[in-house]
Amino acid sequence: MGKASEDYNNLVRKLPEMYVGKVERLRNIIKIMCMVAKRCLKENKMHIGPWRKQKYMQAKWLGPCKRNTSTNSLSMGYSQTISSKQKVKASMLTVDLLDKIPNIHCTAVEVV
Repeated sequence: MGKASEDYNNLVRKLPEMYVGKVERLRNIIKIMCMVAKRCLKENKMHIGPWRKQKYMQAKWLGPCKRNTSTNSLSMGYSQTISSKQKVKASMLTVDLLDKIPNIHCTAVEVV
């Protein structure tokens, strides 16, 4: 926000990059952030855009999940979808996490 108050900036700094948790808690976070944003904008005598209101934010972050059910790309084999010039990105299955995290104590299991 352009002319944000210190309270608003402190709350924004405390927000995680990615939220993983319960919907109820996310609703509370949205409510608190929208209340603080509204107060900050009123103090600065600025207009509160509809995209900053709680109803809009809840619709944005808690709205229905839209899925693409197109199966066009599924009919081709995996090797056909990647050209020989493209580099395949590594997945978590190709990374040896035990080498990356030396202090972890667990038994390695080979997936066949």
